[in-house]
Amino acid sequence: MASWDDLVSYVRVRYEIMRQARDELWFNLPTTGERTQLVVVRQSDGDDGHPWVQIASPVAKLSDLDLPKLLELAGASVVGGVIALDGVAVLRDSIPLEDAGLAVFERSFRLIVETADELEKELTGTDVH
Repeated sequence: MASWDDLVSYVRVRYEIMRQARDELWFNLPTTGERTQLVVVRQSDGDDGHPWVQIASPVAKLSDLDLPKLLELAGASVVGGVIALDGVAVLRDSIPLEDAGLAVFERSFRLIVETADELEKELTGTDVH
């Protein structure tokens, strides 16, 4: 079982934090070659009243994407779902904070980031996020 403070400490030791707020961390994770991918981790309360951690990684601007193709490709992933946020397609997933250990967080970070990066590469051929 992990707390938000445990997760913040875990991330701070392993990654360079770009931005931190009370319930939010922004950092980059390396993917393949020279590619990196932004990940945003937020603590939030679920509808069940329990704390959750939301893991999100941008794919590309909506205007730069073939949205049906994005949805088709994202549907093959075992993690996350695609949302639109401020004109950007974002791959996002949530984990119940109380039920997960730090290894689950690392695995989820990696899966979300690698999938978002693969989607970005396939759909745009760029490495913006």
